[in-house]
Amino acid sequence: MRLSTILPALGLAGQALASSCYREGQQLARLPVPGSEIPSDKDVKAYFDKLTPATKYTLLHDTTGPEAGADVGVVAAVIPDPDHPEFSVYWLRDACLVYHPWLNELTVLGDTSLRGIVDDMVHALIRTQQVISLAGNVFTGGIEEAVFDIKLNMLLDPKARIGSPAADGPPFRVNQLIKYAEWLLLPEQNNGTWVVDSLWPKINLDLQWISSHWNQSSWDLWWPPVWGGSYWTASLQYRALRGGARLGRAIGRELNVVEYDAHATMVLDYMQTFWNEKEGFMTETTITNVSLGRSGYGSAPLTVSVYNFDPSLGCDDATFQPCSPRALSSLKVVGDHFKAFFPISQDFPPDRPPYYGFFTEDKFIGGHPQFFASFNAAEQLYDALITWDLLGQLSVTRLDLKFWRQFDKSVKIGTYKKGSGTYKSLTNAVHEWANKIVLQLAKSTPDDYVLVECVDKVTGAPYGPRGMIRSLAAALGVIDAYNGLKPPNWGHVVPKRDDNDGGCDAVVCSQEDEHVDDGYRSVDPGHYAQRSLSSAQRFTGPPRYRYAGY
Repeated sequence: MRLSTILPALGLAGQALASSCYREGQQLARLPVPGSEIPSDKDVKAYFDKLTPATKYTLLHDTTGPEAGADVGVVAAVIPDPDHPEFSVYWLRDACLVYHPWLNELTVLGDTSLRGIVDDMVHALIRTQQVISLAGNVFTGGIEEAVFDIKLNMLLDPKARIGSPAADGPPFRVNQLIKYAEWLLLPEQNNGTWVVDSLWPKINLDLQWISSHWNQSSWDLWWPPVWGGSYWTASLQYRALRGGARLGRAIGRELNVVEYDAHATMVLDYMQTFWNEKEGFMTETTITNVSLGRSGYGSAPLTVSVYNFDPSLGCDDATFQPCSPRALSSLKVVGDHFKAFFPISQDFPPDRPPYYGFFTEDKFIGGHPQFFASFNAAEQLYDALITWDLLGQLSVTRLDLKFWRQFDKSVKIGTYKKGSGTYKSLTNAVHEWANKIVLQLAKSTPDDYVLVECVDKVTGAPYGPRGMIRSLAAALGVIDAYNGLKPPNWGHVVPKRDDNDGGCDAVVCSQEDEHVDDGYRSVDPGHYAQRSLSSAQRFTGPPRYRYAGY
């Protein structure tokens, strides 16, 4: 069982996109939470019942638009505070983290009350392309500017924009525009002409930049930033190129997008070079030298997993789907490192989950666990439960065995069908683990349920600026995942599935000594040596990737 892809049924400008995937997503948007007999669900639901209205109100009224002192559609990084103007800015990355769940709730769940704010959001995003900043103008690099004031003016203080320009800006921005454009092209929305005539040129502007610059180094997303290749950025670029190519074909702009699919394949192979096969986790950056500021252990790949969640792709390793062996192994490995990193969790017993933070060398405002990263970890597991339920089975592989053995020390490698005792015990354990992560954060939530940035790494108390939108956006995401939201396919090809591969009854299908392919081992990282930002040449050399038929 899977969601269908968006079919490029139209080739003429102005026609509506006849997409079955969004309609099907609306029909199946909420799924009974697998393993709903888990006792801790009562406490999780009680927490979410209080967190949801506080989070939505804070985002819509206290951080966004004129009520917050900002321009329409602009989301300030925190509730603006005159005593802390350094936080009262428009970070494009953080804003897109908010726009993403808003778009899900509008386009998948059908919450039309968000239509006005989403329209404002789109216009704000388009404006950011044209702001002349210290990064340049739209032709010389300004399109990668990452931070503005809340009136969408350039920032003149270099200290206020450390980490900018950032290469994740164009793909993160355009992914929101693409998602909205595909929704507008549905017959019931009847906005095809506006998409083709007005929105597509803005979308294509970002896509052209991404296609020409994907193989260049940039700042990563944490502070202090490091210069190199970023798994987070590459994953956004891949999604943008695939989704943009599909949208272009659907509206009859095939000539505009001829190179996007080709470059997307290169980016996808490049993404696999971040995999640390020896330790079984996805590194954040190409910088993995602690003396240079990074070991590679961090939460950015977890955010990739939940942002690019697509249940139609099953447990796909290449796109780091939440239930994929790589994503589960990475969650375990990185979580263990965070557990040892934060004083509050160093004495946690094995049955208590870790807190997650930025990365394991983090010193920003003291280096504390982050609400958003920990919520993302729980969201990954809720998303995984959704996919296993749709597939009707789950697989334990050699690669993610360490993840499963924390719940069942005797579990064997194999595939388990829904309805079997092992399937039920494992999914219940995963559900309980996700609930524990959420309830751990509930204890650190302020009394008014307006989330801050951090959890104090020693005391567990809330810490940091109030109304941090990264935290608020992650709260919306984990709540939607808990309630079973299934987003539609975003452009990666849906794998063919043999209806007869349903696993075995209640037993293990393969034994532990059998080889389990975890894939992608032949990619040479040297093929993707990052180029200097000063180089503006288009990637035109011979193909330097291993085509794997994605």
